Amino acid sequence: MDEELKIDSLYEYTQKQEKVLVRLQPANELEERLARQIAICSYKLEQIENRLTKAWCQLNKMYEELKPESLP
Repeated sequence: MDEELKIDSLYEYTQKQEKVLVRLQPANELEERLARQIAICSYKLEQIENRLTKAWCQLNKMYEELKPESLP
């Protein structure tokens, strides 16, 4: 299963990288390296946002389960 996650993550990252490269159309090697770094940062940020969303949902679920019935 861990291997599946790695493959999925690699595919997602590759797709993000291709989109960034197409959008920015780097003209030289330096610009291409910068575009790749942007893709990496964008991918990592998306992963962090997904984890935060999951954590927020879990916290809300725990809050709802622990909340006393008398509170609105």
